[in-house]
Amino acid sequence: MAVAVGVVVATSGGDDEGTVSSLPSGVPGGAAEPEEPAKAFTKVPKGCELVKASTVEGIVPGAACTPGLFDDKDLASMITRGPSWERTDSSGPFQTLKVHLSVAPGAKGSYDMKKEVALKDIGTLKKVFGSRPVSGIGEEAVVVYAGSPDGGLTQAEAIVREGNAVVTADYSFSRKDSTTTQKQAEDAAVAVARDVLGSLS
Repeated sequence: MAVAVGVVVATSGGDDEGTVSSLPSGVPGGAAEPEEPAKAFTKVPKGCELVKASTVEGIVPGAACTPGLFDDKDLASMITRGPSWERTDSSGPFQTLKVHLSVAPGAKGSYDMKKEVALKDIGTLKKVFGSRPVSGIGEEAVVVYAGSPDGGLTQAEAIVREGNAVVTADYSFSRKDSTTTQKQAEDAAVAVARDVLGSLS
């Protein structure tokens, strides 16, 4: 749907959703309006509500959610969320889920930057083992499988853009202590990103 040029953030008193409200269109002085994304989300749930409980349980059983530091501090023209899920005990192998969501203008540039960073090796700390585009989710999507060369910390990171929203879903685990395959890890990250997009309106 079409969006107006100006946006402001307002949170309704009846719930805890962040809301981006459109202002009347038009630019003073007859300046041309900038091109906006074809789809614009305006309402975002609380961080821990972005991903279905059943999805989390299927990936990291027994995990509890921690809201992001700025999940309740929406800025003008921007909503961000950054929840994470970790086990509440140490009985199983190391696994975490992290989500970063940004709903704001400039989503295309943000997506491109995140993708570029995800695809870069970082010396002995990170090696990209594989990446592929993902169809059927968002307007643009890629999943990157990377980790430490020694078989330790490994992550599958799904990066998705739809309209003015960019989602990064990161499933991390230790290859040394887990039987999780690359495909399983990638599918988990994509499933989380899909839930996040599905929660927006």
